[in-house]
Amino acid sequence: MNERSSISKHIDLLFHGWKTSIACLWLGMLISFLLFGFWWPYWRIADQDLILAYQGLLFADGLPQEYFDHPGYLSYLALGSWYDLLHRLGILPVHALSELPSASDVAAFDAAWQRLVASGRALSLVFAGIFVWVFATLVRRLIGDWRLAALAGVLLAYSSGVAMHLREMRTELVSAGLATTALLLVLIAARDERSRWRLVFLILAGLCSTLAVVAKVQAIFPALAVPVVALAFGHRNVCGTAPRLGSRRMWGWAVLLVALALLAGLPAMGLLARGMAEIGSTTIGYRAVGASLSGIYQPLMALWVIAAMVAYAALWRVPLADALAAMAAIALGVALGLLSLHIRYGAQNVIAVANPIQHMFAFVAKGVPELAKEPQVLSGALVMMLTKGVGQALAMHSFVLRPSHRPALLIEWIAIAGAISSWRGGDRRLPLQIALLLLVVWGLDAVFTLRGLKLEYFVYTDPLLILAAALVAARFPQLATSARVQKVALGALAFYIAWAHAEPVKATLSRADTREACDWLPRHLKRVERFPFCRSSTSEPNRGK
Repeated sequence: MNERSSISKHIDLLFHGWKTSIACLWLGMLISFLLFGFWWPYWRIADQDLILAYQGLLFADGLPQEYFDHPGYLSYLALGSWYDLLHRLGILPVHALSELPSASDVAAFDAAWQRLVASGRALSLVFAGIFVWVFATLVRRLIGDWRLAALAGVLLAYSSGVAMHLREMRTELVSAGLATTALLLVLIAARDERSRWRLVFLILAGLCSTLAVVAKVQAIFPALAVPVVALAFGHRNVCGTAPRLGSRRMWGWAVLLVALALLAGLPAMGLLARGMAEIGSTTIGYRAVGASLSGIYQPLMALWVIAAMVAYAALWRVPLADALAAMAAIALGVALGLLSLHIRYGAQNVIAVANPIQHMFAFVAKGVPELAKEPQVLSGALVMMLTKGVGQALAMHSFVLRPSHRPALLIEWIAIAGAISSWRGGDRRLPLQIALLLLVVWGLDAVFTLRGLKLEYFVYTDPLLILAAALVAARFPQLATSARVQKVALGALAFYIAWAHAEPVKATLSRADTREACDWLPRHLKRVERFPFCRSSTSEPNRGK
């Protein structure tokens, strides 16, 4: 009894109210950031810190974007505005390219870049804090337990992807945060058909999913998985009592949303059409998709989403007006997301977003000789690589066959165990939900193996593993009262947080070799003089990025 009381006190200290829990979570992230990351030399992680900082300088100076690989548009826009804000507050003396001191003044030049990169890392911390807060808030709305939601926020903050992203500048953080938010908004809307906020959630989901792709085109795959996952989260008992065609009020909302979707959708479709028509002017070099899918797969993606929503409406007996309003809400959000490209228009950004498959393949092929020889995207070589990728992803998730610096894999096994236990207890809904989430994770990881399944890509999939575990924990609330389970959970949480710091500590203690960066920096930072750490290098630089 005394042991249980002692452990319960530790649990209460960890989660003493919702607002306090979130505040403590943010404080922990800040301390971690200050210990490992903020004070790193500006050249420690040149890719992507220096590239993104340079684009921020261009945007702050009103100059056009030069780096379109991701295409990274939202990150550059945010960085330019962030630099301008800090400059106005007197925190950042140099905030635009035109203000950079000469590289001949090494001390001033290095000091300016150190402040720029450190400021950009601070913005990453802000983004990570917002991501974690939104994730925890939406999980709380989804499962109805604020303690589990707060714990899910802790697990996300110290997952391998977020734990590294909050201390460096990368486009994946913004993209993954938006994609995860879109998923949770759709699941909340699916679970609560009667909520007056449901249509607002769906508009925001469409907006977030599209902005995720605008930030980094790889998000197209998580975005397309959302409507499929939603199929397992509906509630027939809610919709089945409504009139088959829908209420008069819902028909009014449907008509209004269709009108708004058309109003925003026509210019948005024009934007996409322009990007598809101007594909030949890309600076990256696209290839045909193959199987006559060039220019066709984009509408097929839209049909995929529509088909999933129609299947959802049929499965859960959604009234016609409700289904039509939901489709129009998603379409409106997508259109608004596409129109964001007009804030700082760049033709290459539009081309990348309009042709995501060709854009991604162009960069995959650069590092894979087998694909570099292929004249089109779809090929036997790509199929073979994806097949191998499935094996590599499953080996990583087993952890035994391929160890990984990914603490969220511990959470995955908890989710699998809970799904099996729930199935044996006669529950079919939860195991299906867990299975869909895990299949999406495994599928995304298999696709990401084409780029080496880097730690940075886990920020897309770790939130899904944490969500699966949160659903299991909500299904078995009696576990929270077990002293043994609480004791194990506290120990596992401490181990999880320590494990998440392996890569940050490694980056802090390592002596980075800047020779490789010195080879590619002039290609990507064309308006910046040669960095002092490159001029001082006496060794022959390595070739290739």
